[in-house]
Amino acid sequence: MSEAPERPTRKPTRRDVARLAGVSDAVVSYALNGGAPVAPDTRRRVLAAVAELGYRPNQAARALRSGSARTLVLAVPDRDDPVFANPFFAEYAAAIESAARERGYALYSTATSFEPDGLRARFEEFAARMVDGVLVLSSGAADRSAIDPVGLPWVDLNAPAARDGVASVGTDLRAGAERATEHLLDHGRTRVAFVGQLDDREPRHSGWRAACASRGVPPGRVYDGGYTRDGGYVSGLRIADEGDRPDAVFAASDRTAVGVLRAFHERGVRVPEDIALVAFDGSWEAEYTWPPLTTVRQPIEAMADAAVTRVLDPTGARAHAEFDAELVLRASCGPHDVHGAATGGQ
Repeated sequence: MSEAPERPTRKPTRRDVARLAGVSDAVVSYALNGGAPVAPDTRRRVLAAVAELGYRPNQAARALRSGSARTLVLAVPDRDDPVFANPFFAEYAAAIESAARERGYALYSTATSFEPDGLRARFEEFAARMVDGVLVLSSGAADRSAIDPVGLPWVDLNAPAARDGVASVGTDLRAGAERATEHLLDHGRTRVAFVGQLDDREPRHSGWRAACASRGVPPGRVYDGGYTRDGGYVSGLRIADEGDRPDAVFAASDRTAVGVLRAFHERGVRVPEDIALVAFDGSWEAEYTWPPLTTVRQPIEAMADAAVTRVLDPTGARAHAEFDAELVLRASCGPHDVHGAATGGQ
């Protein structure tokens, strides 16, 4: 005769924890959620009972009671080149998650279209799930008229400039590009090319032009490398194969610069002896190229902290928080940069 199957064990409840710890249900809640002060010894007894019983709070029930899931969403663009394939944005997301966790919030990431109707539908979905706020990596592309009626707090990340009525966080990209270009000119380079997105309104492009103009140096050639390794690689091959090469390159992103470096290595162009190179973003991979890249670093930890603070304070001013970039000196401009200290923004 076969043995009867074991009956499933009942999940422990908050009341079970309270009984084992010798406290009230309310004290268990205070100890776990921080709703009121709890004596250290009492808290230790509660946590010991939680561990012994394997108790897990019902987050769904807690969200229904409080109207908050203590959850934030990072919404990124859904596109062929995934955002998190870029080390800069992967590091930025990690910094945002850390800032959220320090405040007791979970962070979830999702890819979405930034077409207004689609974005409105996603925000309505987030609201239905009692999300507390959304951090939107739209770089200024999000349509507030589609989002605001939903009523969820949101912050625009990587925003190049202020927009009326929008809480946003970003780096002074134009000033950072000027600093990068000026550093190349300080090394005595006089033909500084630009590899990146070819748009006079794009801050990195306009900053490069402004720096050349301020020093009385004609801007060098421009190459449409975008913000990808492949774009940088193709541009690097073009530069290397030209008869009249530039003597310096400002690459609009670290990824672009990595592609440029590979092309130069393949063509035997020495960096920095033949062509000096400065990049932008300050992601981890810039330190591990050869030679290591001098780059303009965006202060992602400070930006992440500001973004989470803003999205959790919906009564705060809807304004733009702009951060200065930092020039991190390495070997891609010249040997005397290798031991130099990083220089911050003004």
